[in-house]
Amino acid sequence: KSWEGGRKGLDSRGFLIGPPLAQRLGVGFVPIRKKGKLPGPTESVSYTLEYGEAALEIQSDAVEPGQKVVIVDDLLATGGTMRAACELVRRLKAEILECLVIIELKFLKGVEKLESVPFFSLLQYD
Repeated sequence: KSWEGGRKGLDSRGFLIGPPLAQRLGVGFVPIRKKGKLPGPTESVSYTLEYGEAALEIQSDAVEPGQKVVIVDDLLATGGTMRAACELVRRLKAEILECLVIIELKFLKGVEKLESVPFFSLLQYD
């Protein structure tokens, strides 16, 4: 696959995975963070967690329309955070090639919230 756009890492354990992966592939890295952590104009989305609500942000000029991205995180549980990240990237009109995580908790069925976005996990726990 050609990932000309870059990696998007979710706050904050995704930052341990995203930058080294982006560097290895020679592409950019853009953080997606909790609300209020990024400078400049941002796009924001609220989403539901198992225990309440949260919000994520991405800088408004972080990606270009049509740019190809992979969203990276450490864990997929119920899928709410990853789905919110996908929504932010779509608002900027970028193309999501895949969502990538290290661990997937399959019994929580979080991948179902990602709809038709290609998804890959290195380890799965039933």
